[in-house]
Amino acid sequence: MLNAEDADAPRVAPGADHRALEFYRMMLRVRLFEAFCMDIRNKGEALGNTYPSLGQEAIGVAGLALQARDVVFPSYRSRPIFFGKGITVEDHLRELLGGPASLLDGREVFHHCAWPDKGVMPASSMIGGWAPMAAGYALAQQLDGDGGITVLCIGDGAFGAGDLHEALNMIGVYKLPVLLICENNGYQVSEPWSAMRVRRGLSRYVEPHGFECFEIDGNDPFAVYEATREARPRVAAGTPVLLDCYTYRMGGYSSHFGEPRRGNEAEMAEWKKRDPIERARRQCVAAGIAELALDAMAQDERAAIEAAWQAARAAHAAAARPNARGH
Repeated sequence: MLNAEDADAPRVAPGADHRALEFYRMMLRVRLFEAFCMDIRNKGEALGNTYPSLGQEAIGVAGLALQARDVVFPSYRSRPIFFGKGITVEDHLRELLGGPASLLDGREVFHHCAWPDKGVMPASSMIGGWAPMAAGYALAQQLDGDGGITVLCIGDGAFGAGDLHEALNMIGVYKLPVLLICENNGYQVSEPWSAMRVRRGLSRYVEPHGFECFEIDGNDPFAVYEATREARPRVAAGTPVLLDCYTYRMGGYSSHFGEPRRGNEAEMAEWKKRDPIERARRQCVAAGIAELALDAMAQDERAAIEAAWQAARAAHAAAARPNARGH
C-alpha cells in the first residue's frame, strides 16, 4: 500500500504555505523535545521515563483539526497529539521533573500526565486500558449533547487487549462519538505485527463494530489532517471512525528499555526514507518557504526548549523549598 516513492511526493495544495509551516513547526518541536527528554534522562537530570514517538510525529497533526471541546485519550506514545492540542513544552517538562510544581505532584509517571482543561485526558500503563474510559466519556458527551467528540489513540499492539475490544463493541452498539486513531507502527514492543495478528491493516477488525475506516499514510501530515477533518463531522453525527495511520517507530521503545527490536536494520533504513520530518520540510519548500527560514525555525525551537527546561527546573526548585507551599 505504501511504497518508497511516497516519501518523495510533496502533497501540498497551492496556497497552503501557512499550513505546511504550521505542521512542520509542530512536528519538529515534538522531535526536538523528545530527543531533549531522552538526553536529560540519560544524564540523570530527570528521573521520569519517556516513550519517544520518533518517526510518528505527523500523527499529532490530527490535534490541529480538532475543536476545543473535543477530548483526547492518549496512549503513552501519543506525545505529538498533545502538542497538537496546545500543550506546551514547559507543561511537559514540569511533569517530567515531577514534584510539587507538577500537576501530578510527582505521584505519577510522565506519560500519565493529563490536562483536562485543554482536552487531554489521562492515559494508562495497561495496554488498551484507557479505551473503556474513552468509551464512557463519549457516552457522557452523547448524553450531554455538547457536540464534542472523543479521540481514542492506540498503538496497533493494543489489538491484543480485551479491554479495547469491549470498548469498541460499546462504541459501535451505542454509536458513540469516537474517533479511533491507530499509530500503526507494525510492532508490539519487539514483536512484528505478523507474529501478533493475521493482517496489518485494522479495518477488518473494527468494521464489524460499526466503524467507518480510513487507511492513510501516517507519515504525511496533510493526509492525517485532511482525514481528521473529514472524519470529525461523521463521528459527531454518530458514526465512529478509525484512522489507521501506517507509520514506523524509528527510535527506541523507551528511555528505560532502549531498542528491543533486532535484525530489522534494512526495514528501518527503508522507513527512514519516509521520515515525516523530512517530508514535512519538503512540503514547506514546495509551498515556497525558504530553507534558511526553516533552519532558523529549528534554532528557535531548540532555544525555546532549553529556555522551557530552565524555567521548569527553577519552578521545581522553588516549589521544593521548605514552606514553599505554606507547610
